[in-house]
Amino acid sequence: MEQQTILADYDRQFSWHNYNESQTKEKALFVNILNDLCSLLEEPEHYKVGRKPTRTRDVIFSLVLKQYLNISSRRVQSDLKLFKEAGFLESEIPFNTLLDHLERRDLKHIFKELIEISALPLKEIELDFAIDSTGFSTSRYKTFFNMKHGGEGKWRQYRKCHAVCGVQTNVITSVEITEGYVNDQKQFIPLANDTARNFKIRDFCADKGYLSSKNFALIKELGGQAYIPFKKNSSGKCSDNQRSYFKSAFKFFKAHKEEYLTHYHKRSNIESAFSMIKRRFGNNVKCKKETSQDNEIYAKVLAHNICVLVQEIFLNKINIDFKFRAENYVARE
Repeated sequence: MEQQTILADYDRQFSWHNYNESQTKEKALFVNILNDLCSLLEEPEHYKVGRKPTRTRDVIFSLVLKQYLNISSRRVQSDLKLFKEAGFLESEIPFNTLLDHLERRDLKHIFKELIEISALPLKEIELDFAIDSTGFSTSRYKTFFNMKHGGEGKWRQYRKCHAVCGVQTNVITSVEITEGYVNDQKQFIPLANDTARNFKIRDFCADKGYLSSKNFALIKELGGQAYIPFKKNSSGKCSDNQRSYFKSAFKFFKAHKEEYLTHYHKRSNIESAFSMIKRRFGNNVKCKKETSQDNEIYAKVLAHNICVLVQEIFLNKINIDFKFRAENYVARE
C-alpha cells in the first residue's frame, strides 16, 4: 500500500517549474552525486615499494565526467584540473593514462555495481520494469562476401547493451554489454535476477524476442507478472515444466488482450531510456578495444542514472543516501 501511495503521488507531482530547476542545477548536483557514489569504493592496499597507483574512485569519477560532458580525453583535462582544485580528485589524470584505465577489466564489475546502487534511491517508486537491448556502433569494420552483388562487403561492428529499466523514471536497474550478435533471449534471466535482488517486481515487460515459458515462470517466481506479446502461431502449449505459467498468460492474453497490451506497452520506456542515453552521451563508442568499449558504455549508463536522480530530486523530492543504500545493497554472489 505504501509503494502504491508513493506511485500515485508521483503521477501528480510533475511540474515544468521543478523540471526547469532540475536542468539548470544539474551539473553541480551531478558531480556531487557522482562523488558520493565514488566515495563508496574501497581502494586496494598499497605496498610501500613502487609508485602509488591512481585511486579507482578518481578513475571512475573522471571517466563518467568525460561521458557526461561528451568531450574527448584531451578536452576534459581542464575540467579535471578544476575538480582537483575543488577537492573532488586526489590527482589529475593525464589523458593517455585515462585511456589506459579504460582497458581495465576490473572496472566492468565496479561500473555494474555502481549502476545498480545508483538506481536504489528510486526503489520505492519503481515496481514495473522493461527489458531490451540496443547497439552502440564502433569504428571497426568486418569484411564479408556479398552473395547478391559478388565481391567483398563491409559492415560496422557494434557492441550490444542489454538493460532493464524502471518504467516510471527510466532509471537503469541492471545492465550487461556483449558482442553485437549475442541473442537477447540469453540475457533475460540474469538481468531479471539482477533487478530482483534489490527491487520488488510487479510487471516485467519485454517484446516477442523474449517469448519463452522459462521467462514467464521466472518472473512469477520473483513475485511479478511477465507481459510479453504472443506470436501469431502461439498456441499456449509447451513441453517443459513451466507450461502452466505460459498457458495462463496465453489465456489472459486471448481473453483480455487490450488489458494485457496496456501492461505490455510500458515496454516503450526502455526505448526511451536508450534514446536518452544516446542523444545525451552519443550512440557510438570511440575506443578500439572491446574492454574499453564496454567500459565506455557502462560510463554512459551510469551518467544517465545520475541525471535521472537529479531530475527526481526536484520532481519527486527523493532522498539520496548512498551510504544507507550501499549497506542494504544485495550484491551478486
